[in-house]
Amino acid sequence: MLQGDTIHRTRHGRFRAAMTVGASLAAGILLMATAADGGGLGSPPPRTASTPPASADPSPTAQAASASPTASASPTAAITPSPPPTEPPPAPCIDPISKGPGLELPDPGRTALLIGDSQSSGAAGVAADRTWTQAGLRGVGYDVRFVGAGGTGFVAMNDSGATNYPSALIQGQWVLPCADPALIVVQGGGNDAALGASDEQIVGGADAVVSTLSRTYASSKIVLIGTLATGVAHGGGRRAEVDGVLGAFAMSRNFLFISPGDWLTRFQAVAEMADTVHLTQAGHDRLAGVLGAQLKDMQLTPPGLTSVHQTPPEAQP
Repeated sequence: MLQGDTIHRTRHGRFRAAMTVGASLAAGILLMATAADGGGLGSPPPRTASTPPASADPSPTAQAASASPTASASPTAAITPSPPPTEPPPAPCIDPISKGPGLELPDPGRTALLIGDSQSSGAAGVAADRTWTQAGLRGVGYDVRFVGAGGTGFVAMNDSGATNYPSALIQGQWVLPCADPALIVVQGGGNDAALGASDEQIVGGADAVVSTLSRTYASSKIVLIGTLATGVAHGGGRRAEVDGVLGAFAMSRNFLFISPGDWLTRFQAVAEMADTVHLTQAGHDRLAGVLGAQLKDMQLTPPGLTSVHQTPPEAQP
């Protein structure tokens, strides 16, 4: 019995050992199969198209690329800076009457536009800038711009083709300022007297001129200067009469007026006449001072200049 029992236990032990070996082999085969298939406990989930495999040891370049969200974006196009703004070109100088190129005024506030005849344009060897009207205006501080011609007036035209004041103005024959000058002076009447023009013709021409000028240059002061003569009491004749006609017209229209209708006598300039109507240079110099005093008394000097009373040179020989 002892021997048989021993044999039985021996066989039973061998069977258990065989079973243990077999189970171990089966478990090993199962583990190998699971490892080959990527499954099993603790193994990473199967990869899909949207889940790229993690790099076990990413390079620095790869780490920088993954850290920067714009690393894979396409480069932005270069931005060209806008050019700096430029100043607009200056407005062209347009004559308000003719609508053509006008007269540029460097300083409109110190400019006097003078319309006149040979008393202003020069005659008998006297230059235009030394006539009593131009020199008188310049003497109180104005920059004088002259338009007009000898032999013309509110009605009269000369033999050289220059027309009268109203026609030259309204038809745009003069080049006029683009900006309003401080002062506009209209001098004349002597050639209308020589022509024999009627009072109505002279007043009509004067009205056309000053009305057009006052509409065109609304901020300018306008003054009329009448006809240079010896005065009615001293035989001034039609020239002195025309001076009176222009003075009455200016008063009726509330325009400023300077009357030289007796200046030749009052300021002792008869002896300084080059002919019956024109002055020598000495006569122009004398009456330029008279006109300057009149402008100051009427407060018609350029802005910023003090109006100082100046006694006309009546007592000078």
